[in-house]
Amino acid sequence: MSRKILVNLVTLQHGHILPPWLRIFKRFQSYGCEIFVNTGHFVKKLEPIEDVYEFRWLTEEENETLLKDRTATKIGFLLHSLKRNYLALRNSRKILEAGHFDVIYTPSSVLDFVIFPFYLKITGKKIKWATTLANIVPFSDPGNKVIRFLAWIFFQISIQMIKRADIVFASTPEIMDYLAGRHFDKKKLVLTGFGIEADLIEKAQPDERYQIDALFTGRINETKGIYDMLKVLKIVKQKYPEYQLAVMGEGDAKTKKCFEKEIKKSGLENNVQFLGYRNGIEKYNIIKSAKCFWFLSVSKSESFGVALLEAVSSGIPAFAYDLPQFARLYPNGEVYISPKGDCKLVANKVIKLFESGNFRNEKGEKLLGKYSWEKIAEIEYEEIRKIIG
Repeated sequence: MSRKILVNLVTLQHGHILPPWLRIFKRFQSYGCEIFVNTGHFVKKLEPIEDVYEFRWLTEEENETLLKDRTATKIGFLLHSLKRNYLALRNSRKILEAGHFDVIYTPSSVLDFVIFPFYLKITGKKIKWATTLANIVPFSDPGNKVIRFLAWIFFQISIQMIKRADIVFASTPEIMDYLAGRHFDKKKLVLTGFGIEADLIEKAQPDERYQIDALFTGRINETKGIYDMLKVLKIVKQKYPEYQLAVMGEGDAKTKKCFEKEIKKSGLENNVQFLGYRNGIEKYNIIKSAKCFWFLSVSKSESFGVALLEAVSSGIPAFAYDLPQFARLYPNGEVYISPKGDCKLVANKVIKLFESGNFRNEKGEKLLGKYSWEKIAEIEYEEIRKIIG
């Protein structure tokens, strides 16, 4: 029997659905599910997904509709979110009648995704709700204090709302414990884990065009330890003056400008290269082109460190701080772990690695195949099937 799943991506911008989510939807389709996406403006059924990077699910006209909202700033996104959720709430009956759905699914529990399903539950609509919580937002983290406080407030509201969900997929044991401590019904909680794109990692090959000594992949943000990386780089540069740190990812304009200013102030402008956002096989070719990987996250909200796992599973030596979850994930020395903030120790370990000349992480390679989005989709589908009946 075909099951109809409405995915609530009400604040989706520019028609972009993240490849990991598309992988999950693709697996759902393989089980006979029909997948629909709610954008606030309209509901559209997803055609069969073959390649998650080539998949185009919107017409030019539909994409133009989404592009009308201005979201270049945080205030712009807030207004965008309010507008889309207002449209969804106002048209809730029309949205539900578009497919007579069995379940509404939110692949993230951010506030802008959970307002609509929460409204459906409190107004007695006969539809099940499944959601995923991948990160906990702490009260204190590096960065703009006002923004951090607002993020924490929105997270607290979201947590209260998802108590109405019929099932909550928790990405880590730490999140399971957190939700249990917030008086969630334990029968509704299911541990799923995180995934990586294991098939692409296996296919990827080093690209000779890239000369990278150390690589960071992720959001350019204070919580990711970007300024600690510069401290480490400054020490390593004393031994290796031409050492190259590559940054693959993007961040908001203000943070990136401050980061670039600090690079120049530290005299490292010739040692840092920005690669921008990359995905697909190109991303993993670049990862495999690096001699080592730096992931000095200092955030209390770091739940899994997908970028770190991608590098480690690619066989790249990696350096990280001693966040509690990393001890659980890497018990066999797959990552060089140092106390949080000890930049000198990290730098010394990096120098020792380069003195050895051994840039293969054999222990890390053994993790390839252990984590995948498809495995998560299998767990989630079975639990969704149970609540649908």
